[in-house]
Amino acid sequence: MSHLTRVISGLLAALAVTGCASKQHAMETNKTNLIEFLAFDGCPNTPAMRESLTTAIEETGDSFSEIDLATLDDNDLRRGYGSPTILVDGHDLFKMPKPNSPTMSCRIYPGGLPDTDTLIAKLSEMKP
Repeated sequence: MSHLTRVISGLLAALAVTGCASKQHAMETNKTNLIEFLAFDGCPNTPAMRESLTTAIEETGDSFSEIDLATLDDNDLRRGYGSPTILVDGHDLFKMPKPNSPTMSCRIYPGGLPDTDTLIAKLSEMKP
């Protein structure tokens, strides 16, 4: 192999690595969080939290799916989060530890139900 061929091969390899790195960066910057709103009918804070989350999502440009805890499999541990709960990539937005049992309950937030501005701030902190 001539010197020129080795130089060209090295340059092509460097370009390939740079191209892969750029694609990886593009994939990382387009990544979005999975946001789940966990709730079930009958909990008094659910409608207000749903409304605040909907407004916050409009502001942040995210999206969320609503999951009725009562429809989940009886062994699904997400049932153990009190209603309403917001999970971001499987983690509670307010740092509640993962439940140990799937027992359903209504959730009370210390200091009262988080308002829309608080949700916007918390969701922004969770951005990749």
